[in-house]
Amino acid sequence: MNLKALTLAAILGVATPAIADIATNTPVLAQNAYPSGSYQDGTWAVSFSWSDGDSFNYSGRNKRTGDSIQLYGAQASGNAQRRVYTWYNGQTRYQVAWRPSDPNVVRVQVFAPNGREVLNRLLRR
Repeated sequence: MNLKALTLAAILGVATPAIADIATNTPVLAQNAYPSGSYQDGTWAVSFSWSDGDSFNYSGRNKRTGDSIQLYGAQASGNAQRRVYTWYNGQTRYQVAWRPSDPNVVRVQVFAPNGREVLNRLLRR
């Protein structure tokens, strides 16, 4: 048999899996650095948005009473595994904890001016 043909067949045989992997490898989608969209449970509904390109905003509504609040300009803290966004309405602190590894769930907490937690709920998309 022809030595050139055998060499070419061997090279192609070794290279084919690598070529196929490169050709069919799907790109990894970037994770958001923040929660987006709407989250809710039976009582509470919250949504998040950006305004002016640099202000991360919170919109919350009590589904039973209809009371609502809009807060602008979150302070971000936490780390890459657990991000925390904090807004203030006077001395009342609204805090949302979110994990990029579990983007469909947020924890919403509200703290009274004296530091007492008055709300702690897990909300889902």
